[in-house]
Amino acid sequence: MEIGTVAQLWQYPVKSMQGTSVETLALDAGGVIDDRRWALIDGNGKLCSAKRYSKVLFASGQSDGTVILPDGTMTRDNAVLSEWLGIPVSLVERSADTMASLEMTFDPPNDDSEYYEIPAPAGTFLDLAALHVLSLQTLAGCSAVYPEFAWDVRRYRPNIVLDVDVQPFGEDAWSGANITIGEAIIRVDQPTVRCAMPLRAQPDGIERQPGLYSALDELHNNHLGIYCSVVTPGTVNVGDSISVM
Repeated sequence: MEIGTVAQLWQYPVKSMQGTSVETLALDAGGVIDDRRWALIDGNGKLCSAKRYSKVLFASGQSDGTVILPDGTMTRDNAVLSEWLGIPVSLVERSADTMASLEMTFDPPNDDSEYYEIPAPAGTFLDLAALHVLSLQTLAGCSAVYPEFAWDVRRYRPNIVLDVDVQPFGEDAWSGANITIGEAIIRVDQPTVRCAMPLRAQPDGIERQPGLYSALDELHNNHLGIYCSVVTPGTVNVGDSISVM
């Protein structure tokens, strides 16, 4: 059953840094090729996720590991990156042997609360899932109820943004189903639980909004979007049709 089209595609070459809006994504069994291929690792061997190091969101990354700092500096130099972030860091490329973890709080509005170590899936710098999908309809529905918050798509860091014939949060109903998008088939594994990331400040005037956490909890039990895995690799383009199988 055809339900809509692909509205936007996003790639995130360096973990927690700004994504790039693209016209095409190539999916393999592990998700988006080159997505979270690189990460900054702190002096304790932990991933520099913006869940803890919110400043990371103000940089952007390229597929070769080049980091673009807010002042326009382009670098892969650990000394430059450490000076910018204010802590010793190393830029690392993932491999099949990668074993990494990040630190996050279970009280997202409070940056001073206790942080806990969370392992990333083996061989990745991901938080949990290979693919994050979100509909424009869900964002619009949230904005209609809570217009005081900025429901910018960049807060939620999806790979695939859909324009579909569903009510807000309607994508949750696809859990367990396969979806054909372009050449690829993906499986919907679960709704996406939100953390501190959407509350963070970002470039272009996206302000820190800790109250967004309570709004998401009230709207949909702090879920927004869906986590997916790749069943059949392939290419996805903006404008491709979407069918639920």
